[in-house]
This record gives sequence, structure tokens and C-alpha cells, in this order.
Amino acid sequence: MMSRLATLGRINIPDAVFYPSAAALAALLIAIALMMQPRNASAVVTERELVFQGAALADLVNGPGTNVRFDPGHSDGPVARASSAASFEMAGNMSAGVAAFVPDEFETRISGRRIRVEFEVRTAGSNGPDTVRIGYFTTGYGDSGWRELPVSPRYATISFEWDAPVYEGQEFNEAIGIWPDPQGENREILIRRIRVFILPDNS
Repeated sequence: MMSRLATLGRINIPDAVFYPSAAALAALLIAIALMMQPRNASAVVTERELVFQGAALADLVNGPGTNVRFDPGHSDGPVARASSAASFEMAGNMSAGVAAFVPDEFETRISGRRIRVEFEVRTAGSNGPDTVRIGYFTTGYGDSGWRELPVSPRYATISFEWDAPVYEGQEFNEAIGIWPDPQGENREILIRRIRVFILPDNS
């Protein structure tokens, strides 16, 4: 059976060719997005944590299917306003969503360690999405995968824990991503803080 996507524009591609090609294209798009990273001059980096807050939220970038803009004058304080023009089902494997890129020195610190990834978020209105997806992404040596977590009109810190792979000299291109609206209906969420914390070894 031909894929419906493959037949758009009257191009007939066998599934055995289409699906591997689509997967390769998705991997390429994510790698390109990861390489187009700012240098995070305003992110706070310590021995145990990485924090994007305040002016650092201006460094967030949008991958295919998502949008983000920095709002320094919001009544909640500086926030990043993020939304999705495409559903997660359609584009979630082609993009790291709205992403904060990890400074090189912090990438080496989390090597082989258990970390907690946190987003302080709320929906921008009462008709916002019920959930978002968040994840930690690398270039070719292991991702956390997307984690679906609830959001509401009140700020809450959503998080997950993950065992980071051992860094063995791969290219520095790691990112923390969020898919703001899994249905792709352009409903905004407000991001007030992003934090990655290295957990104690006995946690």
C-alpha cells in the first residue's frame, strides 16, 4: 500500500523506500537545527546545573513546526512565548521543537550522569493545550525521547529524570526541547525557566 504522504503531487513512492527516506530526512533536519545554535552567553552554568531564565530565554530557537518569541515585558516577567503550527504526530520526529542549546562545558559535565530536566511553564490562556512534550537531544549518541506532561493556566514545574549517555568526543550539539502544542493548533504556552540539574550519584 502506498503511503498517502508519498502520493502527494502524484509522486508514487513504494513504502519500502518512502519510510526509510523520511526517517533519514528527519534525522538530517534535527542535526541541522542542532548545528545552528547560538552560544548561550546569558545562560547560567554551574558545576551542577544549567539555567535559562530572564534574558537567556531570548536564545531559544524554533525548529520546523514550532514558533517562539521572547517577551521581556510580560507581566509575569521575561518569558518565551511558544506555539506549534504543526501537530506532534506530523512533525515531532523532524524537529527538536522549541530548543535551548546546551553550552559545551555543560555537555561534558553530564556525561554518564543522571540528570533532571525541568520547564517552568503555563498556558497563555484558558483554552491552551492540556499537555506539552519535553526532551533532551544529542547529535547521534542518544536522546531522552519526548516525555508528555500536563500544563495548565497556572505556572508549574514539569520535569523528568534521565541517564545521560557517556560523552566520547562526539560533536557538541545538545539541546533541551519542548513541543508546545501537540495538536498543532497555535495555542501559546509561556516558558519562564528551563533548568537541567545533575543529580547526586546515589540518587
